Amino acid sequence: MGVGKLTRYALPYSNVVAAGTATNNVTPGRTINNMTLKLGGTALTKAMLSLIKIKANGKVIMEGTGTQLEKLNAYKGQPSDVGYLDLPFAERAGLTEFDRAVGAFDSSKGIANITSEVTIAGATAPTLQMILNESAQQVTAGGTPAPFSGVMAKVLRYPFAMATGGTLPITVPFGQQNGAVIKRLHIETAAGMVTGATVKLDGLVVHESLKLENEYEQKRWGRVPQANMYTIDFMVDGNVNKALDTRDARQLEWLLTFSGADSGNVIVEYLDTLGNL
Repeated sequence: MGVGKLTRYALPYSNVVAAGTATNNVTPGRTINNMTLKLGGTALTKAMLSLIKIKANGKVIMEGTGTQLEKLNAYKGQPSDVGYLDLPFAERAGLTEFDRAVGAFDSSKGIANITSEVTIAGATAPTLQMILNESAQQVTAGGTPAPFSGVMAKVLRYPFAMATGGTLPITVPFGQQNGAVIKRLHIETAAGMVTGATVKLDGLVVHESLKLENEYEQKRWGRVPQANMYTIDFMVDGNVNKALDTRDARQLEWLLTFSGADSGNVIVEYLDTLGNL
């Protein structure tokens, strides 16, 4: 008798304290679709998770605060629950099964260890547990590795600061040396001063928008724009084939327009191999 999906608890967290970094290990060997953090205790909220890092073979593949990662989920239309925070690899907003599964993390080959680090600040007698949603290794009907088995979803951050209003060019990795496929880029700010964005790939404008029209297009596809976050979504309709492939790019320009001083993080949702970014 087979089973298509496994739901199980990861190994327990250690050092779950009011202020400190809790850590645990995840046993590799299957395809990880989603990790869920279950928050409990007297007082532990997502806002108290000041940094979350998922690492594979010691390399960070997902990072952000509890609030930031919750915003990414909420943008895709996922309902919120105060006691749970999803850390997804599979794309729930995908159009087809391929779109949903391509970023799932197949940990069966070349992965020696997976760890999570959750930094907690301001909690009271917290408890923390990880729930895993897993499936089988990514293989073809003939038993060979699927073409996308080495690809995983990553969430990485790059800080920025804008001293005045105007245009801020930002840079994220691209090209043959360290390029990747970008599903979405989120500009998360302290004051919400981003009013527009232009993206050029090898001189060709591939995205151009102002805030309200950008958010209207996202709402048409069931996405939920978030406060103080300007999202550039290349697969807004759920089709991963429309994601921005930067691996062969010679030039990639991100031009953000601000109405005033602001700061924050550029949060990028990638499809990438472990050894690259």
